[in-house]
Amino acid sequence: MMTNLSDIPIFSGISENDLQQILLLLKERQFKKNHMLMFENDESEDIYIIRSGKLKIFRLHEDKEIVLSFALPGEILGEVEALSLVNYRISSIEALENVAAWQIKKTDFLELVEQYPAILRNAYKILVERTRILNRLIRYLSLHDVRTKVANLLVDFYFNFGDQSNDGYKVDLKINQSFLATMLGITRESMSKTLNEFQDEKIIEIREKNIYIVDMKKLESICNQAEEIQMLRKWNSM
Repeated sequence: MMTNLSDIPIFSGISENDLQQILLLLKERQFKKNHMLMFENDESEDIYIIRSGKLKIFRLHEDKEIVLSFALPGEILGEVEALSLVNYRISSIEALENVAAWQIKKTDFLELVEQYPAILRNAYKILVERTRILNRLIRYLSLHDVRTKVANLLVDFYFNFGDQSNDGYKVDLKINQSFLATMLGITRESMSKTLNEFQDEKIIEIREKNIYIVDMKKLESICNQAEEIQMLRKWNSM
């Protein structure tokens, strides 16, 4: 669990003494798995800084869920709406596991922005990172066939949740095939078929819901140069 504000990207460049004063404005919160922190288009003002746990960021269209990204420890949620002209939430956010967070009121956050210009600069950098992720997702959704989409998503997952072991490149994230499908705008059947093909071709193995990439070079060859600069696959490079 993150315990130091100095490890949080939004507060990068702020002195330790000032961080101790900021800490007084933060309220500790705990959320159970499946708890909804935000609903798309709701009017609410609270901002959350994730200390532990993973969350999904998604939107609904005609009762169909489209997963946009994940929120991981160290990330801030709700700051974009706080800095905009309206309070309507851009997307919905749900805990994928138990989550610990700090919560701060919009008014307090905006006062911090005025007092510490570094926070606004950091917020801009975070927004650029998120835009880069969404641009890649749009590319996956619109320009590639199913195999290429799935291959790229698996490589992205390794860059963000991966751990190299004797058994291959493990994606340390247990999610079901339906969830994966919603990230790429394909059916569960298409996702299942493609993963089975990758297993038959000895590119991946699936054990206890964890995906192991056993032939990274072959998987990357299927990606069709969707990302020329591989480190840009990191969802949070700050």
